[in-house]
Amino acid sequence: MQVIAFISGKGGVGKTTLAANVAIALAQEGKRVLLIDLDVQNALRLHLGMDPLDIAGIVREGISPTSMFRSPFGVKFIPFGIALKTELEEFETVLRQHPAWILDRIVALGKHAIDFVVLDTPPGSSVFLRQALFAANLALGVVLADAASFATIPRLFSLVTEYTRARDDFYGLRLLANQVSDQNQLCAQVRAALQTDYGKSMVPIAVRCAVAVSESLAFEQPVLQYDNSCSASQDITRLAQWLIKWSASAGSRVR
Repeated sequence: MQVIAFISGKGGVGKTTLAANVAIALAQEGKRVLLIDLDVQNALRLHLGMDPLDIAGIVREGISPTSMFRSPFGVKFIPFGIALKTELEEFETVLRQHPAWILDRIVALGKHAIDFVVLDTPPGSSVFLRQALFAANLALGVVLADAASFATIPRLFSLVTEYTRARDDFYGLRLLANQVSDQNQLCAQVRAALQTDYGKSMVPIAVRCAVAVSESLAFEQPVLQYDNSCSASQDITRLAQWLIKWSASAGSRVR
């Protein structure tokens, strides 16, 4: 079992969309995948065909086989859920008091039952990011090829270092460029700067910009289902294949 955390230094970079579609792409490659939403925005359900009025989620049901929603796209899914303010405060208190809460429940599922656990997290520092990084074997930091996103990278590395300092089974933070365009001069310049400053930490696959991504969300479908031939879908499939190769080389997690 490998745990992959999708993280970001700022919102609006397409992190949740990538988390959902990469999980689906892994399932399409024959892997058993569990996708968990740790973001209070509760937006992952919009990509997985879940009833938007369903209040179920990790806050109330936790992480267990009975709390998993079986999506139409081959991925098991636990939404964040809709919670009252008092319920959310109580949940955050539990997470602060028990840093391994997420990890312990993932491990309890059994390492042979799931190949990949994909975690979506809120942008920036939070108790949910800390929990995700305590459990993850690899963090994918989603960035746009723009100046605002580029500026958040040092802080993102700092947070990952702070939250994983005691880990011996964490394989690091890799930066994943999203919504890139070869036609945009600024985008090309920032991508060059990313390669210069963070080349060794870059995922070797960038996800290209495609209109189908926003269109698919409007139809509450993953882009892989809506248009599997668009540039973004092709890149996401390649990213899933890269993760599978990475997993094989990283080996199984030992706790």
